[in-house]
Parts: sequence; structure tokens; C-alpha cells
Amino acid sequence: MSDKRYLIPPVDIYETNDKYIVYLDMPGTTKENIEINLEGDSLTVQAKVFEVDKEWKPVTTEFELRDYKRVFTIGNKINREKIDAKYENGVLKLELEKSEAAKPRKIPIKM
Repeated sequence: MSDKRYLIPPVDIYETNDKYIVYLDMPGTTKENIEINLEGDSLTVQAKVFEVDKEWKPVTTEFELRDYKRVFTIGNKINREKIDAKYENGVLKLELEKSEAAKPRKIPIKM
């Protein structure tokens, strides 16, 4: 077991008829340092943050700068082939398309 500690990025999750949209606040990283993996029912987001110059001596710190890690459990409601990710201005946006079975549908009434 690793002794490494991570920051758990705060998230906002929204739902539309077709997808879930997840916003993760992850300042201090770049899109090249973000890794997103889907294994089984686990969607894992990890990111390395930039290194502060070792010669710098902090006067005060109010934000703990650590690598990020967050794991989501997804079931059969997500189309695993249609997951998109974008990173901009410190925010990672994930779009997880719903599977056809999970999408709402209108049931016609037969006569």
C-alpha cells in the first residue's frame, strides 16, 4: 500500500437526457499530466501538479499542492465508448454519454 497522499478534487455533476457532465476543479496541472482510466466499473482520474521551485521558501500557504486522484463507480448506465474529456482553466470536464437503456424514452399507447 502506498503512503502517497492525494487531493480529492471537488466535483459538480449534471445530468441531461443523453449524458452526465462532470466538472472537476484541478488547478496547477496540465492536460498532459492528467490520466483518465476506465477499468471495470471504476473511472479513475489522476493528475500530477507542477513542482514548486525548491529554492522558494514559503511565507504562508493556504492551499495544499498535491497530486489529484478521484475514483467514480459507473455501472451499465454509461456508454463506455463515448466518454469525452476537456481540460481548460484548471477545470476538467468529462462528458459521459448514457447507454440507450438508461436514456428516458416515451412509451406509446396502443389501441
